[in-house]
Formats: sequence, C-alpha cells, structure tokens
Amino acid sequence: MKKSFTAFLIFAILLSFASVTVLESEEDWGFYAHRKLNRLAVFTLPPQMMPLFKSEIEYLSAHAVDPDRRRYATPHEGPRHFIDIDAWGSFPYSNLPRDWNEALGKFSSVSLIDRCIDSDSPDTTVIYFPYIPWDEEVEKEKNSTGEYSDLLELGYRKFIDANVVSNFYSAPWEFQVSQWESMADSLNLTGSDCHFFLVEDQLSNYGILPYYLPIIQSQLTNAMRRGDKSRILRYAADIGHYIGDAHVPLHTTINYNGQLTGQKGIHAFWESRIPELFATEFDLIVGRAQYIENKQDFFWDIILDTHLKVDSVLSIEQHLRDTYPEDAQMCFDQRLSQTVQQPCKEFAEAYEKMMNGMVERQMRKTIFAIGSAWYTAWVDAGQPNLTGEEIVGDDSHLLESDSLRIYYQRGSIYGREHLND
Repeated sequence: MKKSFTAFLIFAILLSFASVTVLESEEDWGFYAHRKLNRLAVFTLPPQMMPLFKSEIEYLSAHAVDPDRRRYATPHEGPRHFIDIDAWGSFPYSNLPRDWNEALGKFSSVSLIDRCIDSDSPDTTVIYFPYIPWDEEVEKEKNSTGEYSDLLELGYRKFIDANVVSNFYSAPWEFQVSQWESMADSLNLTGSDCHFFLVEDQLSNYGILPYYLPIIQSQLTNAMRRGDKSRILRYAADIGHYIGDAHVPLHTTINYNGQLTGQKGIHAFWESRIPELFATEFDLIVGRAQYIENKQDFFWDIILDTHLKVDSVLSIEQHLRDTYPEDAQMCFDQRLSQTVQQPCKEFAEAYEKMMNGMVERQMRKTIFAIGSAWYTAWVDAGQPNLTGEEIVGDDSHLLESDSLRIYYQRGSIYGREHLND
C-alpha cells in the first residue's frame, strides 16, 4: 500500500511539472513557486477530498497567485503577506501577543480628540503609543507614551474587542467617549459630545501574516461546512499562498529585501530564481497531510522556524558575492519577451548548495503545511462529502479572479514592491 501511494505521488508530480509550465507564460515568472506548491499539496490529501481538489487542481494552482494580485486592488492586502517579527525585540518575541485581538489592542495608539472649540481643527492628545522595539531602539524614534497596563485596568480590551476588531477595515477608528466609559470617567469626560477617542493601528506596519492565517483557516472550514464550492476553492488557493509566504525567511524580517545590508534583490533571488531553476530537481514528495490540533500555535511555529533562517540567507549570500567571480554572478536572460538581468544559474546553484538545500527544504515544509491546513479544515467541518450534490457553488470565485487580473495588469501596487520582483 505504501509503495503504491509513493508511486502515485511520483507520477502525479511528474504530470504537474509538465502542465504547470503552460501557466507560467501568463504572468510574472516570480509566481512560479506559489503555483507549484499549491499543485503538489493536492497530492497530500486523503481520497475523500480528491473529487474536489484533484478535479480543481488547475484552479488551485493558477489562482495561488491571487493574493499577490489583490495587493494591486486594496491596501489591506499587503500586510497579510509578511511579518517583520524582528521589529518586536528578541527571539522568541514573547512581548508580541499571539492572539490577534490582544496584539491589535496592545500595538494600536490611542488619542483624545477635542472638538469643543473648533470642530475643523481639533486638539489631539496622545494617551497611549505602544513601545515598538525597532522604532525605539534602532531608529531612535521615541514615540512611546503611556502604559498598556493602565489601559487594561480601564477596560481597554473590552473596548477593543467590541469596537475596533469588528471595524478593522473601516479606519480611521473614531469613537464617542461614551463607548469607553471607564476611560471617559477617568478623564472627567462623561457626557461630553465634543470629545472622541481615536485608535490607530501600529501593528500592521510590520505585517500580520501569522494573525491572518487562522482567520482564513476558519473561513475555509466554514466554506467546507456549508458545501460552498466557490469559497472552498478561493480560500484553499489563498491560504496556500500565505502559507508559502510564511516559509520564506525574508517575509519574516524588517530587512526583507536586503536593503539594510546592501543586498537589494536577494528576495527574488531566494524566493523565485532558485525554485524556477531547480525545482524540477528537488525531492518534493512529502507524504500525507496531518491534522493540526492547535492552528494558532502551528502557524506561529512556522514563522519562528522560518525566521531562524534569516541570518543564513543573508550571510551566505554576502559571503558568496564576496568570493564568487564578479563577472559570473549576474546574467542576462529572456523573460516574457524582455531581456532581464538576474543571478546566473551557476551562481544560484552555488547559493542553494551553500545553504545546504534550504529552498528545497522550505518548499517541502510548505507543501506539507498547505495540505495539512486543507485537510484540517475538512475534518473540522465534519468531513463533508466533496462531490456530487453535496457540494454546490457558483462562478463568483472566477469573477473575482478575473477582476484581480485586471487590477494586476492596470493598477499600482500597494505596499512592498519587492514581493513580486
């Protein structure tokens, strides 16, 4: 049984290598790895999930890049792809809450707006501004004001949970003082109709990837529970992308493109160039997906494990550039009818070897994690029948994908441009 399963995986992967190249001519070549990872994750699933996931493997593969296209449509998308976790202090960053509501509250600023004299030019007083280690200790920006513990004593978490979290996509967050009675009482503002609390998100500046993963995991589970085919496919394709990002070391550091160490361009070198050149030679058979008991811990463990590799990614590339013949590092190549300069094949191969196959290992971990997330959503949904009349849907996922393609082709990106370099 085990041998037959392995043989099936080998055959399926060979087929995937043959068919994925057709898709690559449509878009920027940097999307190659995301498509491949989603495609191969399908083969980690149990037979009961195959009627839907195997039949829709082309959609799951092609639309693994939709989250990147969505970055051209909304400013809210960019922070979902990364977390500059080293902005928050020292490993394992225990001062950064793992719970979304708590983190959003702790790392949002709170100000008092006074419109009593002039509603057009109000006075603003900062009550609380969070201590962000990178800003305070590295950038020397002394912005922190107030104590978080003082806010908690005044019912701050209840106020955040009731008002801010549910309005996350409706910033600016401005509230009547009556909505936070304890703070209003402490400031002698009870009954005022010209004072307001302004809450501003300082967390998203450094990315929210591990906070967003449990959210979309829950969305996928709910879609499976409802038998909503269009949303199952959309959320399955999307979470595969975000899990892929979580396994890229440079998605977990403030030095995300080597811009702080004179290594600009290293992001695409690691994430895109190496997989494009060598993925067909990698061993990407990872076995069967497994159930995830604690989703929050699972996703955070991925981030922390990935981040531990940042130093090697940067230091090895720098050492290689210092010792490798300079005229053999960058080569010209044809990409989508354009001549572009990128790391030479031999130089890229030397980099991956010096990293002891890190890109291959991370791709293997990603495939397993994607499959496990899909499988876990199915189990948590009650293992619904994913075939026949049990699963219904419309074309909304296709319509959204078409609109994202238009934004991608015509629009300007929100956030970090290197993510598609």
